[in-house]
Amino acid sequence: MSIPCPRCQALVVPGVERCAWCGNSLVMEATPGSSDPVCAVHPELRSLHACARCGSFACAKCLRKGYRDEPLCASCHERVPEDALPWDQRAELGTLKAFWQTCLAVLFRPSATLERARPDGSVGSSLGFAALSYFVGYFTTILLYMTLVFAIPRELAESDNINPDAMRLMWLGLMCVGLVMAPVMGVATTIVNSGLDHLVFRLQGTGQPFSVTLRANALSLSPFLVGLIPLCGAYVSPLWSLGLRIYAYRALHRTNWGTAALGALAVPLLSCGLVFGLYAVLLLVGLSMGGGR
Repeated sequence: MSIPCPRCQALVVPGVERCAWCGNSLVMEATPGSSDPVCAVHPELRSLHACARCGSFACAKCLRKGYRDEPLCASCHERVPEDALPWDQRAELGTLKAFWQTCLAVLFRPSATLERARPDGSVGSSLGFAALSYFVGYFTTILLYMTLVFAIPRELAESDNINPDAMRLMWLGLMCVGLVMAPVMGVATTIVNSGLDHLVFRLQGTGQPFSVTLRANALSLSPFLVGLIPLCGAYVSPLWSLGLRIYAYRALHRTNWGTAALGALAVPLLSCGLVFGLYAVLLLVGLSMGGGR
């Protein structure tokens, strides 16, 4: 259930303190002597909506979104248990089994899984999931390339004056470096992307900490499990992951679809725009130099 903004009537999600459309603060001081309802916890603030469970009035600071999207006061929200993802239970399940079950749950039941998931998690837990996702996503593709290199007939390599043993050894080294660097680069990419996305969320007025953005970004990498099918990790998983990131940001940030989509897509779209703009400039410079001749 969404709540209309008192100023522009745009729908806002319980838990946000500022309207994403008009920028109006939803934390409003109560007017002395007014008949407007006030918050049961903060009587100096106007109520934004009543709790769907206990009926008490709650201000924007106290409202939360329940797992069925209903507005709840902070007290009722704390009494609603949140599910621990299998990844949060890896001490009992084992790391690989917990990773497998979490990926399947996020892939095939994204809304149900993420809506009930704990929003926050440790930085180490999120980065561990990201590292494992990138390793799984590129592991079989690298093995495929390695197999193709070793399948090259020795006669074909020798006909081009190439030492087949040295070539295979060089490629084997490169593939091993790729297997090591995939999770390392995955962790670095996740940190950078999460930081930029979190900046977009802060500009929109959301109040969740960076660890929530990092956890959502890491969980959105679940499609890299499809990378067990060779070549899918490099070409299919990133696009699938980007779409799933909107689900993850909406659920864990407890925000609306528009805010979540902007948080997930603003940086990639801006990056693509800058790259295409640079190519356009280089093309125009090349054409002008060619025309001058």
